[in-house]
Formats: sequence, C-alpha cells, structure tokens
Amino acid sequence: MTLNIKAVKSQQYKNSNKDGELNKTLKGVLVNNHVKNAADSTKISFNDIQDTLLMYNNSELYKIPQEEKPDKTESDFDIKKAIKPIMLSSAILAGGSFLLSVIFKKSAQTILKTKSYEQLPDLAVNMNIKQEPQFTIYRAIRDPNFKNILGAAAVITMSGITIAAKNFADGAKEIWMKKKSADIEKNLQENLISVETKSFSGKLKIVNDMLNNNIKFFDEILNKNTQKSKRSDIFQELINFKGACEGSSNNVKSQDKTETKKNVKYALMTAAGVAAAILLGKLSISNIKQTAKYTDKLANNIAETTINAINEKAKNPSESDIPYIINYLKSICAKPQYIKEIGEKYKLSQEKINSIIEEVNSAKKTIFADAPTALGGIPKKIQYYCYIDEERGHLYNWILNPKNKFTKYIFLAFTLSGAIGYLFKQAMDAIKEVTVMRENAKTELNLRKRLVEVEIQNFKAKKESAINPLLNNFKIQAQSGTKSPEELKQLADNILFETKNGPPYVYT
Repeated sequence: MTLNIKAVKSQQYKNSNKDGELNKTLKGVLVNNHVKNAADSTKISFNDIQDTLLMYNNSELYKIPQEEKPDKTESDFDIKKAIKPIMLSSAILAGGSFLLSVIFKKSAQTILKTKSYEQLPDLAVNMNIKQEPQFTIYRAIRDPNFKNILGAAAVITMSGITIAAKNFADGAKEIWMKKKSADIEKNLQENLISVETKSFSGKLKIVNDMLNNNIKFFDEILNKNTQKSKRSDIFQELINFKGACEGSSNNVKSQDKTETKKNVKYALMTAAGVAAAILLGKLSISNIKQTAKYTDKLANNIAETTINAINEKAKNPSESDIPYIINYLKSICAKPQYIKEIGEKYKLSQEKINSIIEEVNSAKKTIFADAPTALGGIPKKIQYYCYIDEERGHLYNWILNPKNKFTKYIFLAFTLSGAIGYLFKQAMDAIKEVTVMRENAKTELNLRKRLVEVEIQNFKAKKESAINPLLNNFKIQAQSGTKSPEELKQLADNILFETKNGPPYVYT
C-alpha cells in the first residue's frame, strides 16, 4: 500500500508539473493576444489628424527667416547719448550768445577809435499803417471830428459786411463742391462694380482651374494610369525652370552688354561734360579778365574826362566852380599832389587845400551814406505813413469829400469790380476743382481696370506659393509608399479643400 501511495503521488506530481507548464503557455498566449494587443489597440495614432491638417516633416518646403540677434553693444537706454544732444545744443546756444556779446564789446571799443564818417548811420523809425480800419482809427484819434469818426465807422461796417459776404461765397462754393464730390464718388463706385466683379470672377476661375489641375495630378498618381505621372500646370514652371534659367542667363548677358554700353555712353557723356566745363571755365575766366580790363578802361576814361574837365575849369578859375571842383576830386579820389596843384591855380589857402584833401580822403574811406529823408525818415524820430490799396480807403475818401462825385464813382466802381472779380474767381476755382475731381475719378477707374489682370496674377502667385509645397509633400509620400491609397486619397481631399478655402481668400 505504501508503494502504491508513493506511485500515485509521483504520478500526480508529474501531472501537476505538466499542468503548470500548460498553464504558463496558455497564460502567455492569452496575454499576447489580448493584453498586449489591447494595449497596442489603445495607442493613439496622429496620422489622420496630420493628414487633415496637412502637416509634413520636410522643413525645406517652407522656410522661416531666422530672427536677427539684437546688438548687445547698444542698450535700450543710454544716458550719455540721451543727454549729449541737449548738452551740445545748450553749449551752442551759450557759445553763440557769448560770441554775440564779444561782437557787441568789440563794436563798442571800435566806435571809440573810429572817426564819425566811418561809423554806421542812424536809422529812423517808420510805422507803416497798411490796413484801412487802423488808418481811419488813427485819423479819428488824431482829429476826432464828425467826418473822421463817421468815416471810421463806415470803414469798419464795410469790413464786417465784406467778411460776411466772403464767408457766404466761400460756404456756397464748398457746399456745391461737396455735392459734386459726392456725385463723382457715387459714379466712380458704380463703375467700379463691374471692375471688381471681373477681379472676383477671375480669382474664382483661378481657384477652379487649380482644383481641376490638382484632381488630374492626384488621379494620375493614385490610379497609376501611366508609367510616369504627368505634372499639372502648376509644376510646368518647375519643369521649365532650367530652360527659364538658361533664357534668363541669356537675358542677363544681353542686359550686361546693354548696361556696359550704357556705362560707356555715360562715361563719354561725363568726359564731354567735364571737357565742356573746363572750356566754359576757361572762357569764363577770359570773360572776367576782359570785363576787368574794360572796367579799368572805363574808369580810366571817366577819370581822364574828369581831369580834363577840372583842367578846363582851372584855365579860367572862378570861385563858383570850387564846389564842383571838390566833387570832381572826390569822384576820382584825387591824390594830394594833384589837389595842391588845382588849389594853387584857384589861389586857395593852404588850410583850404588841406580841408579839401581831408574831404577827399573821407569820401575815399567811408562806405556808408544816410538814407534820403523822404524814404528813410528823420533819425531819432517816429514817423507814421500809410499805404492804402483797398476799396475801404476809397469809401473813407468819399465820406470825407461827399461833394466830389468822383470819389463816389471810384468807390462804387472799384467795389463792384472787386466783388465781381472775387465771385468770378471763386466760381472758376470751384469749376476747376470739380473738373479735376471728375478727371481724377476717370483716372482712378482706368487704373483699377488696368490692375484687374495684375490683381488676378498676384492672387494666382500667392495661391500657388501656398499649395505647391503641399503637392510636393503629397508626391513625396506617394513615392515613399508609407501611406495606403486610402490615406493618400484623404490627403488629396484635404489639399483640394485647402485649395478651395485656404489663403489668400477670394473675398479679400
């Protein structure tokens, strides 16, 4: 019995080992088929969203410009650079004031050592009254009688009426011009409807053509109808890029030759200009020399004529001729020896001869002269004078002289002609400005018409710059074989969606 029990236990132990091994095998199968597969099935894939968002890993398709590093040598705020201009300007102002004070000091010192005839002449104070109201007020203050006060009131009243009438005319002109401007703008916008419609329809056509070309491109790649897929019109420019470069190189060479010819021509023109400038400079110097020669000759002729006149008068000396003789001697800046000879002929005393010599020397040295009293006024006195050139001055004359009918006629005629002239000028200015606005509107319309094709081509170029990298990425993925046809079809649909609705937008 003991052996049988041991045998049974041994057999059960073996069976239990076999069952353990079987359990381990089953456990491994179950874990691999369910647990690990379930874990793999729960892994999130971003392939679909990448295709939907048209994402790709090729960084060479779009390039982002690198941000330039800021210059660390320059800080945001430099107190030295901020204060330097202020200090420099203050120094210039202070230095200029100091130099001006030095000039004042030097001038005061020079006056003490300068003879009176070499000093600057004094100036009179002239107060100019240019406006009629101020003139009439001045007259009323100076002589407040009835006529002067009535004339001042009339001139001031007319000034107010003139201002009101002028504002009315200007306001009417602006209102009329504003209405015309609104009408012109309305007509321009109505005419631009057709222009903008052409631009809008052209952009829609560009989008539609791109969609059709892209569909052909996707169809040829996905369905593999041909051994070598033909590219869409969008890639024709890439295929022909080499030829375009060759043509462009030829164009560059021809442009270089043309530029060389232009440079040679400009160099020759420059050389000719320099030669002409040298020739003209030489001729100018020659002309200046001739001018100086003729001027000296003229001065000599004048001096010779003056000396002859002095000698003729000295043949028959007369005391009445002495002032003229002195002026003649001043005009030619006669030498003291010649003045003595003439003085001896007129039997003048030595003191008189010396005074004439002094006068001649003073006339020779001084370069200043006093202004005429009629123009400059009297020095150290205040002088008022008026300059009246408007119709209000004639009204004042009419009121002060009512018996003279001509003052009335002049006032009425001048006032009427001035009013008509002002209204005519305003009307002509308004017509001119409206005409200019109308012609400018036509020019704007014509320009917008000419820019329709440019705007469409600009839209096409921007659209292609946005879609071409996506098409290139699609082709790379199709050739790599990493995506199934269904995934490529989804990617193609997304590219078509982007072509239809992506930037740049038709509605902008």
